[in-house]
Amino acid sequence: MTYIYAYSNHKYGLHRVRRMTALYHELESLGIEVEMLTNDFRSAGTAKDLGVKSCTTVETIFDIDFVAERGDTLILDSPEDDMGKLEVYHEMFAHLYRVANSCDEASRYGEQMIEGHALVDQSYISSAKSQKIERDILFYADSDSSRDLSKASEFFKSFELELLLGEYFYADYESDLEPIFDVLYESEEYAQIISSSSCVLTSLPQTAHEAHSAGAYTVFIEISDLEQCSRDEISSRGIPMVKIGDKDRLAEILSAKRETDIYSYPEAKNIAKMILLHKSAQNG
Repeated sequence: MTYIYAYSNHKYGLHRVRRMTALYHELESLGIEVEMLTNDFRSAGTAKDLGVKSCTTVETIFDIDFVAERGDTLILDSPEDDMGKLEVYHEMFAHLYRVANSCDEASRYGEQMIEGHALVDQSYISSAKSQKIERDILFYADSDSSRDLSKASEFFKSFELELLLGEYFYADYESDLEPIFDVLYESEEYAQIISSSSCVLTSLPQTAHEAHSAGAYTVFIEISDLEQCSRDEISSRGIPMVKIGDKDRLAEILSAKRETDIYSYPEAKNIAKMILLHKSAQNG
């Protein structure tokens, strides 16, 4: 059995679940039996909404060995401090893979490192040439506990944007957002909205790659410092960037909207093929 552990919560959001779902589907397509491990019912629900058939909830990275068995394969996508548990897993599992959390992160115990910058599910890629609905969608993030959208209301009001709500938005937040955006969409509509919209604005690199692979004119909103490798990956796809508050820059970007060039996103497929090769070599 191959297990994929994707860490998520209201602080870290669901981007690890989304990119590991892409890998899940690629492994499944190669005939590999795979199960997703997530941290809460919301992330499990998101995984299932994205087509994951087998998903189990575990509390933290320390609980994976309550589910997985010696000799299995484990793929980790988590920022947690494992406090040495990774060494146990390296000894326990036949194959251990870990998604890098930073540009220069190296293997610690011999686990195979994976770059997770542009792991995009095939469902987005397949929709690239489909007819799009003409709308400018903002998916800010999965959570907004500091209510940044409300604080920047004048900036966002300057543009006719429709908002895709985050899964971890507070229940009372919608009433604050309704006067700012033309339309609000529920978080459960994420995949459908991202795949079908002509223009998507987001502060999440994962969503930027998904929207771009789906053929949307994509705008990346910078709200924190990006590591250079993440910035390079976004800019290499021709995705423009803007900071909140820079009305002139965003107006310029939106006025220059054009048909998006179709870029290849083979990363998830290539990683799945590598894992299959490792498994085949082990089995002789």
